[in-house]
Amino acid sequence: MRKIAHLLSGFFLILVFVASITFSFFNSTPIIITFGNWAFPAQPVSVWIIGAFVSGGLIGLLLGMGFLRTMKSKSEIRRLTRQLADAKQEVSQLRTMSLKDQ
Repeated sequence: MRKIAHLLSGFFLILVFVASITFSFFNSTPIIITFGNWAFPAQPVSVWIIGAFVSGGLIGLLLGMGFLRTMKSKSEIRRLTRQLADAKQEVSQLRTMSLKDQ
């Protein structure tokens, strides 16, 4: 079963590669992309579209791996560790203060 899955995934990758080469060949008209004041140099349409797919895939992989969630968890751990250290310090101060009063 795994052999068939590897064969099908290899066939799919070859199919995507051939489709992207064909797409690049037929969409070679250069265009300029502008975002507000930014103007990018003229590139073929296929470069812009394939670049958009690749960058979207990379962003999707980063979000899927939980990169942002991991960073958020680490900052939460740091905050809670600081809060715990402050609470421990306050408890030790209160203990020494109550011993001095007696």
